[in-house]
Amino acid sequence: MMMDYITLAGLILAVFGAGVAVGKLVEKIERFFIKIENEEHKNTSKNDRR
Repeated sequence: MMMDYITLAGLILAVFGAGVAVGKLVEKIERFFIKIENEEHKNTSKNDRR
């Protein structure tokens, strides 16, 4: 009986850990796309000034 609770707690922690890892990965991807958009904006602004 006690082993069932330990297994359940381990499963919950594993799911929570996986969720955090996926969230961080998504955040890094979003930052990458924002960085690319900002660089493209800088390039177009430089051309517009001339």
